[in-house]
Amino acid sequence: MEEKNVLKKILKFWFRQKPDGGLEAKLGYRFRDPELLVHALVHRSFLSGKDMPYTNNNERLEFLGDSVLNMLTTEYLYRTYPNDPEGDLSKRKSAIVSGHACAQSSKEWDLGEYVKIGKSEAKMGGRGKESILADAYEAVLGAVYLDGGLEEVRAILNKFHFPRVSEIIVAEDFVNFKSDLLEYTQSKLHAAPDYKIIDERGPEHMKVFVAEVHLGDKVYGKGEGPNKKKAEQEAARVTLEMLKAEDAANAEKKSAASEKSAKPARYLGRP
Repeated sequence: MEEKNVLKKILKFWFRQKPDGGLEAKLGYRFRDPELLVHALVHRSFLSGKDMPYTNNNERLEFLGDSVLNMLTTEYLYRTYPNDPEGDLSKRKSAIVSGHACAQSSKEWDLGEYVKIGKSEAKMGGRGKESILADAYEAVLGAVYLDGGLEEVRAILNKFHFPRVSEIIVAEDFVNFKSDLLEYTQSKLHAAPDYKIIDERGPEHMKVFVAEVHLGDKVYGKGEGPNKKKAEQEAARVTLEMLKAEDAANAEKKSAASEKSAKPARYLGRP
């Protein structure tokens, strides 16, 4: 009975009830099976404490939408940058499909207004949380794919996501700090950084990971993020700053010592 009551509640298609036509009008796509969009908008926190199957949240659709987004982004980059090497295309792709980029694009749909989240999550600002928006964005893409096919998803990305590519790839997400740090340490120290996750806190749907960088027996930067990858990226960024600051300080000391030794000695004998 509880399951039917909750399903009845979320199947009212609230996303169609706004004066402007609701979420489908913003997407420019009308669902043949609107229940797909329902599930794309149900965050796991909304079902907490309810006797509901796991599959009623949006995580399976997010998994599908992530794959579709990756494939169409790869195709877009292949066609848009015909002369660029694979390495550059991979860096661009990482930025374009990142959680930050997806969350930013989701704001064009006001997606936070439509996502169903738990009361405690809402009190903690969940409707504006990047991880929730990004997951829902990918879930919506997955729902569109199942309902209308690949061309409908491509049309949505061409309208909302791909026009932002130039903005996305110059943003901080385009920088791969782990790659930059590895290149820096190999050339300067002949060593590779080692990453360790030293802490993991928070409930399952809003985890915070803490990573730190080890170089030899020395610990350098620490970083936090909503997943291990982002925590390591932040730790790499901090470490890179620390190493460059150390190099700059050492270069300054060497320069000062060089200037001091270059000064002519004062003649202390008789004129």
